[in-house]
Amino acid sequence: MALGKPEVIHTGRRFFRDTARGPASVAIAHAAVDILHNQPELPGSARARTRTRPAPVGRCSPRLTARAKVSSDDLAVIRHALTAVAEVKVRA
Repeated sequence: MALGKPEVIHTGRRFFRDTARGPASVAIAHAAVDILHNQPELPGSARARTRTRPAPVGRCSPRLTARAKVSSDDLAVIRHALTAVAEVKVRA
């Protein structure tokens, strides 16, 4: 027994949820596999550009993410910017 007007009662198929990966996600995954296949040194390069340090307790610490394709020139600019920030005296 329907409790609404006929024009608002859904009489078609029920909705099903599709759990398959979307085309864009699949394309990105395939591209990543191709890149790793053609440039297997990238993961090691990314690891080599990072260091693990414990965060100082009670202080705010910026978090930086390095990628394998960050150039030495990019790292120099980042180093210069961070050095300039470190030299600024914060007034309490």
